[in-house]
Amino acid sequence: MEAVYSKDEQGAYQTLKITIKQDAATVFKYLSTTEGIQQWFPQLSFEDRKVGGKMKFHMDGQADMEMEITAIEENETIGFTWDIGTVRFDLHDSGNETVLIFDECLPFEFPHIVLDFSGWQFQMESIKRVVETGSPLDQKDCDFDSKKQEIEEKLDLK
Repeated sequence: MEAVYSKDEQGAYQTLKITIKQDAATVFKYLSTTEGIQQWFPQLSFEDRKVGGKMKFHMDGQADMEMEITAIEENETIGFTWDIGTVRFDLHDSGNETVLIFDECLPFEFPHIVLDFSGWQFQMESIKRVVETGSPLDQKDCDFDSKKQEIEEKLDLK
């Protein structure tokens, strides 16, 4: 997986790029339906699958966070608000594989930028694993500490 980080006066940005051995229509179902997304990110669900529609982020012991779908183009793009930031997935189909590009923008007011960025890196690897093998990654198999350290160094957010 390729990862690129940047920042400006508005906030911090992350772009992740991964190749999945499956067509874009299949990958898109894992990104844009409750049944698909919950296989790799079980806290997320869709309520109304259209631009302006709602998604939910469920955290045990807390009220669900509501998010708004900001872009959806079948088999090509899906984006949504992410707390006070935004995320977007773009799919590029080359027949037997799909290049999945994830863009995240978080304002500096977001409380845990580095943690969130490293979490999405895990989720991207998990999407790939679910689509290609049918089973998600286990969080204990991810080295979050080294990911967080790399992100902190590249973004210099201290």
